[in-house]
Amino acid sequence: MLKFISWILFLAIALVVAALSIANREIVTFSLDPLPFAFDLPLYGLLLAAGFLGILAGSVWTWLRGHKVRQENRLHKREVEELKGKTLNLTRELEEARARNSAGPAPDALAPPITDTPRIEHRAGR
Repeated sequence: MLKFISWILFLAIALVVAALSIANREIVTFSLDPLPFAFDLPLYGLLLAAGFLGILAGSVWTWLRGHKVRQENRLHKREVEELKGKTLNLTRELEEARARNSAGPAPDALAPPITDTPRIEHRAGR
């Protein structure tokens, strides 16, 4: 659907440009007054060149203003990739720990720890 709309828009613009070109075929002189440049060209060529330069200037301006946003996006992308890697490592470690624990506790883990120091018990309520 979007492709169809873009084709319709393209055809409408092409018709406007064609009508502009047919209606403005007169030759005009374009000059930059203090400079020694003067060109004779059709009026539609001058209008189309001015439109193209306007679009180009607007695109460059938009690109330059978006520098900060693009830089932040790159930073956030790096952070996301780093966090994805950490998450993957932690998930892997958790699965390994679950696999070790699902096999049952080790036999030594069931026995009380052997210590040489005597146990001191505290009696409450004396």
